[in-house]
Amino acid sequence: MSNWKWLQVVAVVPVSIVGTKVLLPMFGAGGYHHYQLVETPPPMLTTADVDAEIRKRGLNIFQAIEEEFPDDYDVMLRKMTAATHSGSTADVRKVSSQAVADLRHRYAALLRSTPDSEASQALSAQLDMLNQVMARETPASCNNFLRNGPDAISAPGHDFSADLDKVGATLIRAFGAAERSGLPAAMPVDQDWSMVADAFAKIGGTPAELDAISNARHDFPGLCPAMAKLYEAALLLHGEAGWHIKTALLYELARN
Repeated sequence: MSNWKWLQVVAVVPVSIVGTKVLLPMFGAGGYHHYQLVETPPPMLTTADVDAEIRKRGLNIFQAIEEEFPDDYDVMLRKMTAATHSGSTADVRKVSSQAVADLRHRYAALLRSTPDSEASQALSAQLDMLNQVMARETPASCNNFLRNGPDAISAPGHDFSADLDKVGATLIRAFGAAERSGLPAAMPVDQDWSMVADAFAKIGGTPAELDAISNARHDFPGLCPAMAKLYEAALLLHGEAGWHIKTALLYELARN
């Protein structure tokens, strides 16, 4: 049987390596007695094995990492392979989670130079994810998600894996596009924020919601709907102002 029990993504990749169960004959002084079910250690996996399993699962985030940052992908594969040798799911989860977090923090500053099209795709993925959390979680859990990320929600591996994969993949694509763009870093000015505030109000946003966002009031019961309106308002803006706001929001999301 395969040594890979499962592999699924939530911006991290939990992997479980299990030994192969076999029946071994047990011999004693009286001759052959019975069979006993035992578990043998799994054979050492190679980076090619880990790479093949990732490809088989068709995870968008890892395809994006490989295509945009091949050197980082190779480093991640080597670390994941080393972690599988311990046979511990927790070790592989820790390594894969840290690898993705390292990429996010290392390249976050690039987001200010991301072209508008890729910035829009990445922010749209964030909005889709937030809408899913709002639909399935309590307001308190959703607020925790805004503050602490996927670990704060009840079942990210089951309910939100596709959304999280999309969020991770579009963010990696945004990093890559920014690195190639040659665009100057976009820094919003007061006029840009005024324009997004006007768009926010037009889609039903209130001054109280803007205040909660500005002051990071995580006890505000409507913080998730307010953030969703802010993302939507940013996506409705066109031209320089929209580009500045989208890249600024993505930068804040990625650097934390």
